[in-house]
Amino acid sequence: MNKDEMHCLGKITKLHGYKGELTVFLETAKLANYSQIQFLFLELNGNLIPYKIELFEPKTKSAAKVKLQGVNSEADAKALIKALVYIPENQLQSADALKKDMDTWIGFGVEDEEYGYLGEITHVGGLSTNPQIEILHESGVTIFIPLQPEFILGVDPEQAMVHVEAPEGLIDLYLS
Repeated sequence: MNKDEMHCLGKITKLHGYKGELTVFLETAKLANYSQIQFLFLELNGNLIPYKIELFEPKTKSAAKVKLQGVNSEADAKALIKALVYIPENQLQSADALKKDMDTWIGFGVEDEEYGYLGEITHVGGLSTNPQIEILHESGVTIFIPLQPEFILGVDPEQAMVHVEAPEGLIDLYLS
């Protein structure tokens, strides 16, 4: 598979036991959305290597216990720690695809309905339960706006601009 057709979903962080099981951290809105995938691609020495999944068991909201075919010992598993985990783009769930699109907003300007131009987006993310955009205002203040559909009016990629209607009083809170 071509790396351009893949999405980096996470990273192998540590061993889970001593029989080749691994703990995989996945950057996803909902870990359970990926419990049915059959293969993970691991980046090893610059190459993407496919591994068939024998077991995928969520441990937390962002980590899963994973058993890969052919990884049967502690030594086999240790060799995979810190490997980046990829899946084909077409297996990316809609919520994660939207987040990936939002990552391209870094550097875009933000214009509010009431306050006009607020500044440039420096970060998109935050907690999965309360994602937000971070905007660096010309005054040096960082403004956080929740990434909720009711606050994002539109995105103009050609103008590199995100149009928002911030919750009432939010902008004043940062600028006063």
